[in-house]
Amino acid sequence: QRLKFLMFLFVCFIITTESALSQDIKAAVTFDASSLSANDRDRLKNFQQQVSDYLNRNKFHSKTIEPDYTVEADFNFFFRSTAGTDNYEVTLFVSSRRKIDDATQKTNTPRYSPIFRFLDERVTFNYNNSLRFEKNDATFVPLLSLLDYYSYMILGYDEDTYFVKGGTPLFQKALDICNKPMSDKKGWTESGGGSKPTRLQIVQELLSVRFDGYRKGLFEYMWMGIDSMSVNKRAAYKNVLSALERIDQVRKSEIKSYNIDIFYDAKNKEIADLFIDYGDRAIYDKLIKFDPSHRNVYEEAQRKAR
Repeated sequence: QRLKFLMFLFVCFIITTESALSQDIKAAVTFDASSLSANDRDRLKNFQQQVSDYLNRNKFHSKTIEPDYTVEADFNFFFRSTAGTDNYEVTLFVSSRRKIDDATQKTNTPRYSPIFRFLDERVTFNYNNSLRFEKNDATFVPLLSLLDYYSYMILGYDEDTYFVKGGTPLFQKALDICNKPMSDKKGWTESGGGSKPTRLQIVQELLSVRFDGYRKGLFEYMWMGIDSMSVNKRAAYKNVLSALERIDQVRKSEIKSYNIDIFYDAKNKEIADLFIDYGDRAIYDKLIKFDPSHRNVYEEAQRKAR
């Protein structure tokens, strides 16, 4: 009996360990349904927990992710209105970050770098308590496919920061979702007007050879720049500027560059703070040319620069 009990504990330990090691995304989910009626809000009472469980318990990556490299993400749902019973129109803000891979870091407090930020204003899906939260890449289920798409995008972006074009298999999975048969294409392949890209446009852009320079720039910025600051600061600064130059060349050659907008939406504050101790305040004039949409952020940092 004692032997059986010890074997049981051992099996439980293995299962728990494998589960912890295999978590790809550590997601925090919030939602705001204040715009909806009390009855509609009541039907959403399990939504937050079900979405959180789905994101945190499912496997999206083909390889095992060590706990230190688990991507942290936020999924913020803002329910705007209902379009019939159990059908919702939503704005979704998705962001992710990863630990800075600092080999000389002595502190127990890790530092994080923002990787992906996107405000999706064209989200529609149906949800009720009978929806089965089971991952199935073979079928399109509006809410679950949305969660899958952004999970693949977040993980693909993360892989691109460690390996040149390392996220390609994950971006391909995101593309496959966009190409599935669906009854409501809003936000997926149809923009409905406005300047925001569709989900299809974002991932198509990443998989285009025309954006190889952007993806190489993202790797150079993170792995050879941000991750290397504590090893050789001067070389890391040089690599960051080289990466931003590379990304700027792609922007100049393209009519649209949605992912470069995503890059600077995520990175502008990090870039501005990074150069405060650079030793040359004129560098901010160059940063503003790279990213004029965040001019105020760079000008504020320039005033603090030493």
